[in-house]
Amino acid sequence: MTNSTGEQLLGHLLGALDEAEHDAVEARLQEDPQLRDRLDALQRQLEPLSRLLRPYTPPSGLANRTCRLVFAQAGKAAANVPVDSCAPPAPSGWPFSWSDAAAIATVLLAAVVVLLPVIQHTRFRAQVVACQENLRSLGAALTQYSDRHHQFFPRIPTKGRLAAAGIYAPTLAQEQYLSDTRRVLCPGSPQAAKPNFRIPSLSELLMASNEQLPVMRSTMGGSYAYALGFFSGGRYRDNKNRNRSRFAVLADAPDPLNPGCIGPNHGGLGQNVLFEDGRVEFITSALLPNGDHLFLNAHQQLCAGADEDDCVLAPSDVAPLPGSLLH
Repeated sequence: MTNSTGEQLLGHLLGALDEAEHDAVEARLQEDPQLRDRLDALQRQLEPLSRLLRPYTPPSGLANRTCRLVFAQAGKAAANVPVDSCAPPAPSGWPFSWSDAAAIATVLLAAVVVLLPVIQHTRFRAQVVACQENLRSLGAALTQYSDRHHQFFPRIPTKGRLAAAGIYAPTLAQEQYLSDTRRVLCPGSPQAAKPNFRIPSLSELLMASNEQLPVMRSTMGGSYAYALGFFSGGRYRDNKNRNRSRFAVLADAPDPLNPGCIGPNHGGLGQNVLFEDGRVEFITSALLPNGDHLFLNAHQQLCAGADEDDCVLAPSDVAPLPGSLLH
């Protein structure tokens, strides 16, 4: 075997070995328990990647359309090619044999089937990375804000017109910590497709009509979820920046109708999460490694945390306390 053991094991998992190499690796796995352990470990490391890829089914009739394209490019009008056959008699002057054309069509079809999922995944990864950059920018703004407000993040009132998680965004914008207001939009979110998005000012929220206010509150935070405060000694407290590595401050907003709470921003495959220390991570579950749920408190409620270490991220229009008043 010319490849390293690690490359052979990876090729074995991906089905990329030829028959002789596959049989040789299988024989070694039968004889070497440590090698089997390495294979199991490698499979566990690759498992998160498999969750980021969705199965892709080629569109109906793709093979026939591919054949038509080959024939048309070779000089024959596509409308004259039978829909249900790729092997009519070759006309005079045809530059390729029909077997050549069929071979080309097969290659093109295989390329389409292989490349489309790759293109989709590349686009998905680009959106994830762009979303992470947005969160890092918002994290820098929050750090600057907390440095000048005794280490506290923007306060979410418990009642009144400003009592909603998304009040972070108008607060940062009004105090000029947020130069680009579209940073609150994940590129993969439905809101990102709306060119007229804007963050309302605090005064606009206070002066809005009863019909306008719910709309403003639902959109002011964009497509992200923001950390609510917590209860301590029976009182609601504001979050303080303690630079914790596992306390989430922002994330892609959840979908309340999804049992797993994963939102639509990244196709339901997970969410980017910004932690207090400025780190951003893509997580495929709503549960953090320490067991803390991103979007529910210790009592399984979408409201303020049960204590100062119970992070709860809420969509723009969610109030910190159940039944918080709008007026």
